[in-house]
Amino acid sequence: MTTPDHETYREWLNLEVDGRLPSAEAAELDEHLGSCEECRTEREDLLALEGLLQSNRIAVRADFKSEILSSLPTAGWENRHPKTWGFPAAAVFLLAAIAAALFGSSRLESLGGGASALLALADMLGSTVQAGAGLLAATWKGLGLVVAEVISSPMSLGAVAILVVSLHLLLFSLLRKRRAGVVPGRK
Repeated sequence: MTTPDHETYREWLNLEVDGRLPSAEAAELDEHLGSCEECRTEREDLLALEGLLQSNRIAVRADFKSEILSSLPTAGWENRHPKTWGFPAAAVFLLAAIAAALFGSSRLESLGGGASALLALADMLGSTVQAGAGLLAATWKGLGLVVAEVISSPMSLGAVAILVVSLHLLLFSLLRKRRAGVVPGRK
């Protein structure tokens, strides 16, 4: 049988304070504590911390959750009358029809020219969505690279800060002139 290292004893100390240490390890831990001042100190600190946590525990009322949930405002869709659900329902129906066209393309090909046109339209829509998603992902990745580059150097971060402050000052001066009745470019 190998003797556990101090990390194992520290884990056992935490389990003991929580009341989850098995009796076999508890006996071995007690034997170790008889000869290790560091672990005894650790145990005393853990017991003191547990006592402090227990003495400062705040009791939660049984109806706390229901009281909080009942005090929250209702969601926007809960306040709407079912007659206003027409547009969202139509959008869901349209998307379901497009999905059915995309996934049921083998059946549509055998139906004729109109179905083939619908299939081509659905394929075009799918390609457009896929291209748009790729472009959006590339745009966000590019913006992330730019932000990372700006943040990486204090000099470039300072230059951006000066640019932002300058643009704010320009905006405020233009707004002030407009309020005073002076339009830039006119005398």
